[in-house]
Amino acid sequence: MKIGINARFLTKPFTGIGQYTKNLFIELAKIDQENQYVFVVHEDIPQDIKKELPRNAEIKIIKEKSLGSSGLKKTWWEQISVPEFFIQEKTDIVFFPYPSNPWTNDFYKKGVKVFVTVHDTIPWTHKRYTSRLLSRMYHSQTKKSVNKADIVLTVSEHSKKEIEKVCHTKPEKIHVIHDDADDIYKTNIDREFEDETLEKFKLVKDGFFLYCGGYDERKNIDKLVEEYSIFAKDNVDFSLVLAGGKVLETNLYSSFDKTKNEHGEIIKTGFLSAEELHVLYRNCLAFVHLSKDEGFNIPVIEAANSAAPLIISDIPVHREIAKDFASFVNLSATGDCAKQMEELLDRNSREILKKKSEDLSKEYSWKKSAQKLKDMLSSKQ
Repeated sequence: MKIGINARFLTKPFTGIGQYTKNLFIELAKIDQENQYVFVVHEDIPQDIKKELPRNAEIKIIKEKSLGSSGLKKTWWEQISVPEFFIQEKTDIVFFPYPSNPWTNDFYKKGVKVFVTVHDTIPWTHKRYTSRLLSRMYHSQTKKSVNKADIVLTVSEHSKKEIEKVCHTKPEKIHVIHDDADDIYKTNIDREFEDETLEKFKLVKDGFFLYCGGYDERKNIDKLVEEYSIFAKDNVDFSLVLAGGKVLETNLYSSFDKTKNEHGEIIKTGFLSAEELHVLYRNCLAFVHLSKDEGFNIPVIEAANSAAPLIISDIPVHREIAKDFASFVNLSATGDCAKQMEELLDRNSREILKKKSEDLSKEYSWKKSAQKLKDMLSSKQ
């Protein structure tokens, strides 16, 4: 069989969808040598990703058309250029690793099996993500098209329930295949590089708390800074590191610019390489993430693979993916997170949570996820 993949986000491998596309589908191609895989992108991808491709996988670049706005270019590429290519190539199965499968019915009359991944329903349920008219129109169409696919994949049972509710998708049509961390977080760190990275940001082992993730409103950065400030009032020697940065210059990401704290020190690293982030995970006092809504939350598993103690918000998806291997924060209780941060100053408490993180890291595997998907493909032939 020939299997096509909208691999647009391979050009942005640091994003959640980029990680998902790279790790799940390249792993799938590796364990499924019987079929041919075509990864379609709109521009060239990093060389290190190319090296990971097995012999039965190829990259096809289909450039965006010059149509004006970036949104229009992207939509035309997703809805016209990519589907036309899949039909011309006579693909048997196509994957859309994010809601971008064709909106019109014509494509589905060609006999191609269509899989689409819905990571979460946030663009359809959080109005601030669709404040602009064109954005609302785009996401309205993506929501409608979900049920046109033969199979809907998602990354957690929490997301599955949300998809059932928001898209009115039949539960038997939705299949959960979990995310995992990239392999880089499962490897040892070069000692010299580790020292250089810590020195670069003037950090010491167990001397800082770490946040990594997005900076849009639901990530709750304001709450994290508030809790850290409460903690730092009596613990001035420990800093809070905010890794990464804003993806877009809109009000949705304005919390990144409002991180003023009364006590302690906040260090903004900017965007990091995976190797640098691995160093910070390995050396932080704890990884703290107080998000209000997630589909899965890959950074939690990255931190777990790096044996970082986990302090995370008590929301359904975190309970699902982290099980009993984390310390959970009541977001409505001011000072709860600060209290848990202070408890980790005790070495024994910290070691207990580190061991829990190590145990959690064993729960997830891209290879297992790819095998589950391969089994599904076999059953759909």
